[in-house]
Amino acid sequence: MLPRGYRYLLSLGLLLTGVACRSPEALRKRADAQVEQAATHAWAGELARARKELAEVLKDSPQHPGALKVQTCVLLELGALDEADQAVSLLQATRPDAPEIAVLAALVEARRQTPVPGWREALIQAWNRAGRPDLKESASFPAPRSEETSFVGAVWERTQSPEIRFTAMLADTASDAQRQWLAAHVSELKDPNLLLAAYEYFQARSGEDALADVRRQARETLRRKLEPIAAGASESEGPLLLLLGESAKDAPLTSADLQALERIAALPRYRSLTLGQAGDAAKQRLESTGITPPAIRLFQAATASQVLDVTLILKKRVEATRERLSHEERIRLGQAVYTLGERIAAGPALIDRLVGLSQMRQGAELMEDAAKLAQATRDLEHVRAVHQATTSLQVDTWPLPSLHRDWVQAALDDEWKSLSALVTP
Repeated sequence: MLPRGYRYLLSLGLLLTGVACRSPEALRKRADAQVEQAATHAWAGELARARKELAEVLKDSPQHPGALKVQTCVLLELGALDEADQAVSLLQATRPDAPEIAVLAALVEARRQTPVPGWREALIQAWNRAGRPDLKESASFPAPRSEETSFVGAVWERTQSPEIRFTAMLADTASDAQRQWLAAHVSELKDPNLLLAAYEYFQARSGEDALADVRRQARETLRRKLEPIAAGASESEGPLLLLLGESAKDAPLTSADLQALERIAALPRYRSLTLGQAGDAAKQRLESTGITPPAIRLFQAATASQVLDVTLILKKRVEATRERLSHEERIRLGQAVYTLGERIAAGPALIDRLVGLSQMRQGAELMEDAAKLAQATRDLEHVRAVHQATTSLQVDTWPLPSLHRDWVQAALDDEWKSLSALVTP
């Protein structure tokens, strides 16, 4: 038996080093936490800090899959392709059948080409080379740590502007207190596109809603501001929102509703801003606070500002009305719905295509136009294939800031054209 004093010194040494006394499970958790921190640094572009964290993990666990994945991405960002190749080779040796590793290895090879393809093009090429796997079912890349201060909170600390604060809320999740503040200040919103977005933002929610009265009051204020704007609009999103925004989803359309829909469908455009223009406006507002918003936040702000939820109400109300109409009325409604769908589907966003073509198909069914129904169905199947391919790539999980900037910018420029490349033979 060891002398008592020696045992005391040994125990103290173990406590101070903190290594020998840790269980394998504790060591694994510590390594995973370090990899998570490294991913956080990588997403922020702090590559030296990411490499430092990863070096500590890989010193003790040289085959740690999460560390090697993030390491490969960091090395890709740095352009250290030989080292990236070594890291991904270790991954392939330990997990030869992992689809995300096959794509990552192909991405390293793609970046070796001369001339070097852009990040977006390189990833699409890598995914095709790896057999177009569905990465939803594979082990994802280590996620970064949750932000201690939300993006909305960071913006709110720097401005009292309702328009800038609301833009941040479109880009990220807001608290009940922030929503209540905005509801009290919606009368100060001036931009017509933000007024429309706010009207849809404060739509009623199903189930119990502690903010139901707040939402109702905000929408009443917004409606008063929107009505004179929508009256002279050349775009159908505002008039459609005001026509159906407060109605029950299962309420049949009236004769007056049908006449209003025909007038709305005759307008030349569905919306006034493209996705790219909405992104530019969001960027200008957010950067005025001194904050440089991440690309994904700009994209979220742009997409969330696009009014489309009301089209779901229209679809359900059309279904509730179908059997109540005469043949002539059904044809009229079908033409209005089909034309409105065409306007929406002309937009450059993927969701525009999905929603617009769905409405075109519904309109063709009402008109009993077999040719238009068949074409809309084929086009909708193609759009769904593009959506499935986009989901399969899981781009938002890759800790590659350069890839995200390229991907988001291409989406803001023309999302449909950008994503269609995923299914182009």
